[in-house]
Amino acid sequence: MRRQGRFLWETYFSTSESVFSTILASVRTRIQIPAAPIREEPAQEIPHKAGKAAGTDPNMADNGDLDLGPVETEPPYASPRYLRNFTYTAADTYRAWNRPPGPFHLFPHTPLDPVLPSEAKFLGSGTGFRPIGGGTGGSGKEFQAALGGNVPREQFTVVMLTYEREEVLMNSLERLNGLPYLNKVVVVWNSPKPPSDDLLWPDIGLPIVVVRTEKNSLNNRFLPWDAVETEAILSIDDDAHLRHDEIMFGFRVWREARDRIVGFPGRYHAWDVNHQSWLYNSNYSCELSMVLTGAAFFHKYYAYLYSYVMPQAIRDMVDEYINCEDIAMNFLVSHITRKPPIKVTSRWTFRCPGCPQALSHDDSHFHERHKCINFFVKVYGYMPLLYTQFRVDSVLFKTRLPHDKTKCFKFI
Repeated sequence: MRRQGRFLWETYFSTSESVFSTILASVRTRIQIPAAPIREEPAQEIPHKAGKAAGTDPNMADNGDLDLGPVETEPPYASPRYLRNFTYTAADTYRAWNRPPGPFHLFPHTPLDPVLPSEAKFLGSGTGFRPIGGGTGGSGKEFQAALGGNVPREQFTVVMLTYEREEVLMNSLERLNGLPYLNKVVVVWNSPKPPSDDLLWPDIGLPIVVVRTEKNSLNNRFLPWDAVETEAILSIDDDAHLRHDEIMFGFRVWREARDRIVGFPGRYHAWDVNHQSWLYNSNYSCELSMVLTGAAFFHKYYAYLYSYVMPQAIRDMVDEYINCEDIAMNFLVSHITRKPPIKVTSRWTFRCPGCPQALSHDDSHFHERHKCINFFVKVYGYMPLLYTQFRVDSVLFKTRLPHDKTKCFKFI
């Protein structure tokens, strides 16, 4: 109740500007005029030269001989936008006015959009659906040939933040070659210095958009770039090393939990009894409350909320410490959904042999993250993070199968 009351006060009544915007939105809603579309961040592309076609990374041999999905048969496909302009205004009025972020903007799509019933894909409404085995189901072979699930076909965009680590970045981009359902890669160039003139970018068969930023800020990771044309975003550090099967599994899981952060490294918030404050904890635990966005899927909807709706004080602290943007995103999503994130696979950390020292290796890193958590709690007025006690593996993982059946994923 306290959370709801604070939302209503801050959104509609806290300032004269809020009251005026509320009156206009009320009139607009009454006569069923949709809100203005929320703005996207224009991507100022940095020209770059493509080199030779990327080869197969020998470290990806662990993917096995399973076909993880179509590559050439699925060209880049943007997610449909603004499909519910009228129904959002007419049918979702109560939710729009009584849940964050309020009724002031129209979003291209949200993770809360309803899904069609299962029979729709077989009764004439199935344009774009990719049912497993044509609807008959199946094990590994049939599973890898189609996305299945409850929503039509879609792809995802990799958003990779980087800062003056060109060799590490090129290696990471090359590892994305041949990744199914990848729409494009958006590299957020966080350095004031442009890339080297002689730098040859790998040709992975899909667009690599290098975006210039106005300043070095970790908040740039979550800007809603107009170059991102899919609902699904895979936010990944330039030194994170993920196998293709891990990425594909994370994408499939996210498609069934679109309103949550789905990813790999898990962390949790702990209570310090002695100091009566919250602590950031990365120890092995049977409870988690955060999934780090250095390797995680989330809906683009949350990029809009992070950049334009979330309190500015949080983004300011991220800039001050050059830290905690991943914690801030976890706070935001849990505040909106009142759900914890979903961790996939047994991955706990990511090692990058030979990579330059990362910010997270600094001695002050954990101390700053303790401060961030307690400051964010003050901003929100309560602790939004929620615990989860499970992780997700594929359906047939560790299941003994007949000789004529194969698993969904070889190692997951």
